[in-house]
Amino acid sequence: MGAELEVLRRALRRGINLSPEALSFLSSRGGDELDTLLDHLPDKVVLGLEDVLTLLREGEGRGIGQEELSVLLRPSDLGVSGAPEEFVRFIRFRFEKLRSMLLKRIDLEPIPIVELRTSTSRNGDNLVIVGMVLDKGMMKDRSIRMTVEDETGSIMVVFRRDSRFWEVADRVPVDSVIAIRGTYVNGKIIAESLMLPEISEEEVRPGSHEGRAALVSDVHVGSKYFNERAFNKFIRWLRSDEARDVRYLVICGDLVDGIGVYPNQEEELRIADVHKQFEYAGRILSGVPSHIKIIYAPGNHEPVRQAEPQPEVPDEYLEVLMDANPNVTPLPNPSVVGLGGVRIMLYHGRSLNAVMKHIPGLQPVTPSTVVEAMSWMLKLRNLAPIYGEHPISPEDRDWLLLEEVPNVLHTGHVHVYGVGEYKGVKLINSGTFENETPYIRSLGIEVTVGRVVVLDLKNLSVEVMDFS
Repeated sequence: MGAELEVLRRALRRGINLSPEALSFLSSRGGDELDTLLDHLPDKVVLGLEDVLTLLREGEGRGIGQEELSVLLRPSDLGVSGAPEEFVRFIRFRFEKLRSMLLKRIDLEPIPIVELRTSTSRNGDNLVIVGMVLDKGMMKDRSIRMTVEDETGSIMVVFRRDSRFWEVADRVPVDSVIAIRGTYVNGKIIAESLMLPEISEEEVRPGSHEGRAALVSDVHVGSKYFNERAFNKFIRWLRSDEARDVRYLVICGDLVDGIGVYPNQEEELRIADVHKQFEYAGRILSGVPSHIKIIYAPGNHEPVRQAEPQPEVPDEYLEVLMDANPNVTPLPNPSVVGLGGVRIMLYHGRSLNAVMKHIPGLQPVTPSTVVEAMSWMLKLRNLAPIYGEHPISPEDRDWLLLEEVPNVLHTGHVHVYGVGEYKGVKLINSGTFENETPYIRSLGIEVTVGRVVVLDLKNLSVEVMDFS
């Protein structure tokens, strides 16, 4: 009520009379943006909601009512030949970036591993190494054995069962870059501590914005199991007065079900043409109100390459969507967008399969284990920390590393929603609009259909809405 009174006060000061619908809508706009809108409204006895929406549509080119949407990270110049040296270069790039992050946090200069392998005089020395976990296993006495490698060589590291870092060592997956402090004994290191390159709360820049964002993924238009009733219910809600302050719809991959993604997929398709899947998706998204910006990144079901990072969906399909709703901003996977001061990282989340498979304690797939798996991405500062479980393209830059820390990490893929927080970063997995498929049933996953996470951009609080 306070917001509406303020709008009414500003409008009357300008001699403007607003309909109840226009007043309700304008109460979700704030500060300078509200004043700009009121200053440019047409001269009429009573101004309605359609007058305001018309001004928003026609005035964007002049900056009137323009949303504060910016793309902060967009993978570009993608494409490699697949030569062995490209993979070597990529892994070295990943190692050096993560190593440099660790060096800022350790108090001893790390020893190159080659110096330990060629020296017998270091027995009993307390030292630090930084390396990548090449392999690991459990010894008979339940100690954990790791082979850790840097650019000069490899060495065995042992975490004894009574070590206070045993549990962390047990959970660290292969390919992680870590720092280890311990005692050198006869060709191996008896570990005392372990450090991950994880984020810190100090790196999370505060940010806010007016309005709310609705976060979804894994809609799977074209599948026989697409829950169209639930999605249409969600679209109707976006058009309701209750959702008048929703300014963004973020789709984090798998808007369509695609073609040929897995064996015998055609048996589970209702629309067996990917172009027609986009046409149908466009018809549905045409119901999204025109003041809502749609941000869309692909997943593993879109008609783009499977290797990550994935480019944005090709124009031939985007044009179909944008003919139906011109407010679509296409992005690669992953990307970072700024909504005002709020930085949201979009990553479809295909690596969650490997993270949940290889880190103990993350099975079965539930809302809580999904969030914990996402927290491991932040601990390892890597959206795809385990190399080789799904296609990753060895680009000149590793776009999957978390070099800068977002306010929000938004994923999908596993069809189970989850909401949490880790060191000041909001973690959101938005579930699915696809009912249980035979494949999902075989995995024993209980899908969460029709959940939409609505993010308040002012304070990053969330509301999980159920449209099932």
